Amino acid sequence: MGKATETDLPGVGVRFDLETNAGRCVGVVVHQTGRRDLVIYDERDVDRACESVALTEDEGHTLGELLGGNPVVEHLDDVVHRLEDLVISWITIDSKSSLAGLTLAEAELKARTGAGVMALVTDSGSIPNPGGADRLEAGRTAVVVGVPAAVKAATKLLTQPG
Repeated sequence: MGKATETDLPGVGVRFDLETNAGRCVGVVVHQTGRRDLVIYDERDVDRACESVALTEDEGHTLGELLGGNPVVEHLDDVVHRLEDLVISWITIDSKSSLAGLTLAEAELKARTGAGVMALVTDSGSIPNPGGADRLEAGRTAVVVGVPAAVKAATKLLTQPG
């Protein structure tokens, strides 16, 4: 079995690399925006990508299913880090979500799920520790924190049609 590693890329997302038994290195960069980059590293220099393919979230899911899924990470679009019983997840707000466009106060996400929004990431920057007047706009990424069940419930509300 090959050796898998995970590297946080602050402000970007997470990089997952796999060194195969044959000594080749391939990786996936999961951006906070949901985009994925499939990377094949140079055989002579593992820090140099010789090929990269940008994938949408859906294409990333399809490729993951074709490859048989990833036993290390359940869903690549829920870039999840576990600290004991605490989960931090970056969730892209879907335009079809019933919460899209609502303020945090109107959405009552914490009261409904037990998970809190610690930041909102937009194309123009991030809103750390957002207040009740900040909006859950479609396309933004919500940094959600809580116990696994709470984050799972929040993810469902933010990504699925209501």
